[in-house]
Amino acid sequence: MVKKRRKNVDIRFQKYLRSASFQRIMILAITWLVLSTVVAYEAAPKKYMLSVGEVSKVDIQAPSDIENKIKTRQNAEEQAKKLEPVLIPILKANSDMFNGAYEYFDELGRLISSVKEDQSYLSLDEKIRNHDPDKKFQVLFNMSVLNRQYLFTDEGEEELQNLKNIIIKETLPALTSRNLMDENLAQEKAVSLAQIEMRFENEGIKILARDILNKTVKANSQIDEKATQEQRDAFIESYINEHPIIIYKGERIISKDNVVTEDIYAVLKELNYIDNEGKPDYLLYMAVFLIILGLLIISTIYLRNFHPKLYFDKNSVMLMCVVILITTLFAWAFRRFLPDISFLLMPVFIAPVLIAIFLGVEPAITVNILLTFSYNLMIGGDHKFMLMALIGGSFAAFFSVGATQRRKISLSGVILGVINAFVIVLTGVIDKESARNLIHDGGLVFVNGILSIILAMGILPFLESSFNVVTPLKLLELTDPNHPLLKRLLMEAPGTYHHSLMVGNLAEVATREIGGNPLLARVGAYFHDVGKLKRPNFFKENQLSENPHDKLTPNLSTLVITSHTKDGEELALKYRLPKVIREIIVQHHGTTLVAYFYHKAKQGEKAEEIKEESFRYEGPKPQTREAAVVMLADSVEAAVRSLPEKTQGKIEGLIHKIIKDKLDDGQLDRCDLTLKDLGIIEDCFVQGLSGVFHERLMYPELEKKNTLDELDKSVYGELTQ
Repeated sequence: MVKKRRKNVDIRFQKYLRSASFQRIMILAITWLVLSTVVAYEAAPKKYMLSVGEVSKVDIQAPSDIENKIKTRQNAEEQAKKLEPVLIPILKANSDMFNGAYEYFDELGRLISSVKEDQSYLSLDEKIRNHDPDKKFQVLFNMSVLNRQYLFTDEGEEELQNLKNIIIKETLPALTSRNLMDENLAQEKAVSLAQIEMRFENEGIKILARDILNKTVKANSQIDEKATQEQRDAFIESYINEHPIIIYKGERIISKDNVVTEDIYAVLKELNYIDNEGKPDYLLYMAVFLIILGLLIISTIYLRNFHPKLYFDKNSVMLMCVVILITTLFAWAFRRFLPDISFLLMPVFIAPVLIAIFLGVEPAITVNILLTFSYNLMIGGDHKFMLMALIGGSFAAFFSVGATQRRKISLSGVILGVINAFVIVLTGVIDKESARNLIHDGGLVFVNGILSIILAMGILPFLESSFNVVTPLKLLELTDPNHPLLKRLLMEAPGTYHHSLMVGNLAEVATREIGGNPLLARVGAYFHDVGKLKRPNFFKENQLSENPHDKLTPNLSTLVITSHTKDGEELALKYRLPKVIREIIVQHHGTTLVAYFYHKAKQGEKAEEIKEESFRYEGPKPQTREAAVVMLADSVEAAVRSLPEKTQGKIEGLIHKIIKDKLDDGQLDRCDLTLKDLGIIEDCFVQGLSGVFHERLMYPELEKKNTLDELDKSVYGELTQ
């Protein structure tokens, strides 16, 4: 029992693996993985093997605005050095200077008095040494003898008094009013001494002034290291916030052949550009994959709900995914080889152009939105690119859909380039860019529009053949009378050829009126009877003399007649006609009954053994509007041409009867034609068949006859068309 269940599970699983649903999921998954990988790879920062002091071999540009933090701090510290330090006064320093000056002059005065009162026969120098045992005034011996002697005169004492007044009343008050520190003390002394020396001529007085200042003047202030550091730290932080050094997006971080400095290295490291220290940005990769997954899911849901026919067609989904991957390949190439201008030149319009041509406007715009947001992640989020891609891609889809001339598509490339340039210029005006940049960027996106169309047209034939799909351009090529198969039809089966042309005219007009693909209907009608080339003389319109069916049994004649659909499919394959045309060829008779030979067989000896199914076409019944219209046009054209008297009333009556018979026979059950559509088709046929037709046999009644004689001979002629 368990083995049986496992076997059933395996069978169901294998069946699921072969299902279109699973294959569609796999196609979408592969597309997601490839697209996400390319976008994430390009969105991730590039790695460079660099170190401090090494010469850069490439130009490296900033992917976004980034601050050079080290350089900003260095500038802040340089500016902080210019700040005045926080000073605190030294207690009693100023009073000590005054006291020291008074004490100096008092002791010098006492020394002079003592020397002058000394009546000994000692020399002046000996007297000075005797009365100055502590050598406080050793400076007296640094001057000349005359200057020294001058100090011990009345005039010298008067000069000393003047010096005392200047120092006590002018020099020291000026000095003590300022911040004197060890760093500027010598300078302040020198300035003050120079001012004093200007007022005296005696060198001895000048020497004493210097000595007084050196001994009495000292620092009255000192730096508060803690407060000064706090002030500088606060200034540095404020300066960093207010004056950051920014490397703007697109600006060079370092140029080729420049040495990597410490600050540049720090910037590159922050951007994760350094290979020997940078780590893979797994969060970035995950974010890109999830965003693109979300975009793909939204696009898939839209197509499933609003374009189910396309969504459930594996071939269409495959085509759409291949176009996405091809466009992504070109985007990656431009990003890789033209990184500076890639966002302006990436041919992102390839996808909307091709998908619009193959599948229609709505799928094209859906894919364009998906790729626009995806590629915007690749280039780092540029609003100009996003606007250009969204607007330009939408216009490209509208320009391309239903295009039947390559000239028209080429012209749309020029129009697309103009639209791109217009969008870029407008966004540049908003961003206040220079006129030079506007002209440069506008010119590049103009080239982008033309380039995208050129590439799309180059890729188009390969996709047509690979996915066996048709475009209006391909259909137009198939309408060329010089097509080998049509030339064969003209030469080998001229009656069938002219019949096909008339059917094509009818089918095109009717299909256009009901909203189908008129060009597809015309081409399908042109080739619908190519199977008759295998045995053209077995069909009435190509017969000039005897009828070969006279020598065949009804069964064999039926086999010959009905085989022209399969024969046509084989010829279509040989001449590489698109699948949709081959489908019209095999469906244009559906499962219609070959009435004449069926009734002829019923009149034979073994009438009871005759089965109606043996005298019907193999089908299938028409699956599309175009195939159904070709079926009706084929029957109507042959029938009306067979009318001996082609009055308006008889034409209308016959057309109505033929369409009703096909409907009653179930031949229109598989297509989506409505009764309203059938009424429109009937009106189009009536208008189209008002010309002159060559003589044909009367169109047969489809109801069964009791005897062969009841069948008009015209039945045979009609059913062998």
